[in-house]
Amino acid sequence: MKKLRNFITGDHPYVYLGGSVLAALGLVAAATPPSELSFLGNSPLLYLQALLCLDFLALAFVALTVKLCNWKTYRQTVFKTDRMVRVARIASYVMCAGAALLLIDRPLLHLAVVIRDSATAPRMPEGFFQSMVYMLYNGRTFFRMGIWTTVRIALLGTLIAFVLALFLVTLRIQKPDRQDSDLARFFKSIGRNFASLYITVIRGTPMMVQALIFYYAGFGIFKSTGMSVTEINQIWSFFISGLMTVSLNSTAYLAEVLRGGIESIDHGQTEAARSLGMSSWQTMRKVVFPQAVKNSIPAIGNEFIINIKDSSVLSVIGCMDLMYATTSVSGIYFKALETYCIAAVFYLILTYFSSLLMKAISRKLDTAVKEIPSSN
Repeated sequence: MKKLRNFITGDHPYVYLGGSVLAALGLVAAATPPSELSFLGNSPLLYLQALLCLDFLALAFVALTVKLCNWKTYRQTVFKTDRMVRVARIASYVMCAGAALLLIDRPLLHLAVVIRDSATAPRMPEGFFQSMVYMLYNGRTFFRMGIWTTVRIALLGTLIAFVLALFLVTLRIQKPDRQDSDLARFFKSIGRNFASLYITVIRGTPMMVQALIFYYAGFGIFKSTGMSVTEINQIWSFFISGLMTVSLNSTAYLAEVLRGGIESIDHGQTEAARSLGMSSWQTMRKVVFPQAVKNSIPAIGNEFIINIKDSSVLSVIGCMDLMYATTSVSGIYFKALETYCIAAVFYLILTYFSSLLMKAISRKLDTAVKEIPSSN
């Protein structure tokens, strides 16, 4: 409430310019014919709202003319006095209220009528937007299943990848010490080389190719045991295969993210922990890892957002994600462009709200949010 009060009572720059844009939009809305749901219709209230917008445009025009004629001395004119500034601000509020009513009554309610008529049409309507609404409503079951599958794969895949990345980065950062035995050095070298090779291979191949390899490799392994196709599909489903693909793919990227977080920790903290008698494992578990994970939260959240988008490649193996649902609806109604525009809107909504969630978590942990490019 305090912020709202300060906004209402405070002065704002570009009152005339911003108000003129809204007033012009209000006049354009008033000139359009009313829809079935219009509450203003052609009543006197409509003309009153239009008159408010027109009056403010006239006031802004006069102010602009005075400013152009008195460019250097505009602050000494009547339009920059405290009383006139206050009058202009109050007038802009009144005009904005009238313009908002006009915009709601004309464009928004007209849009609502179009959406209602398009959704309940007995057959595919003409028009790009109308076709989108029709397919979205009639294909809502496909889209709902696709969105649910996409979110589950992205969320579970990121969580599983995070756990696997902790193990992988532990192998990746192992360095033989002088006090290690020959056997310990051997296993550290094997683990370090395995982690490096895994990260190189996974990051160097597309997720689509990985999805095909994992699915057909798993299918071949189960088939070699003598199981039928129906039995294999119950165990090695498209969802499980897609989840495995996303998890193993994200593991490589999150391992590098966590390695960067570990290397960002001051080495003096490790030395201090070791001087207190902690073992190497205790130092990593109680001192280094907690700080590295906290510093990596923005990048982990960014990987989750990337998985939402990149899960679209799983449609090549038949996983019922959002992209597969979109392709199915497109094949039913033979409308490709409109259907893929619907998918683009859904992906944008999912990634946008995921970004807000990531920022909220980062603020909660007092971690700076950085824009990180796509890992793929």
